[in-house]
Amino acid sequence: MVRSIWDEMKRMQERMDSLFEDFFRGEHFADKGRLIPTTASMLPEKVEDLSTPLTDFWETDKEFKAEIDLPGIDKKDIKLNIKKGLLEIKAEKKHEKEEKKKGVHRIERSFKGFYRSFSLPENADEEKADANYENGVLKISIPKKELPEYKPKQIEVK
Repeated sequence: MVRSIWDEMKRMQERMDSLFEDFFRGEHFADKGRLIPTTASMLPEKVEDLSTPLTDFWETDKEFKAEIDLPGIDKKDIKLNIKKGLLEIKAEKKHEKEEKKKGVHRIERSFKGFYRSFSLPENADEEKADANYENGVLKISIPKKELPEYKPKQIEVK
């Protein structure tokens, strides 16, 4: 089989994309102080079936905010989970259409799925997290909580 240079370039680009995705989903990025993707519990066995939604995640003085694009997804198909400093977003939409006519039986199926997870900082108040979904955009706000100030203890050397 003869491949053109463009076919080979496309194959290399796809492989590089796959390597970067695998790297950034790894355990070594589960640092609690940063908002970064991690591997998590709602991740399905077949990761290739889900895509990573476009996400804006930012911090204000009082809260952490996220806007996640989930086009074509119904609110009932979104699962949002926060547990032990990990925010997970999973959305799946399955559609099946069956048509029976004289001499014709046709079934069409489609699947659309998204998955994203973030490690939350220590001062994220998970209990007061709030989410709203409108026009294909999931908006999440997580208030900040006050953390006790830790003062170093001076130890006398004997």
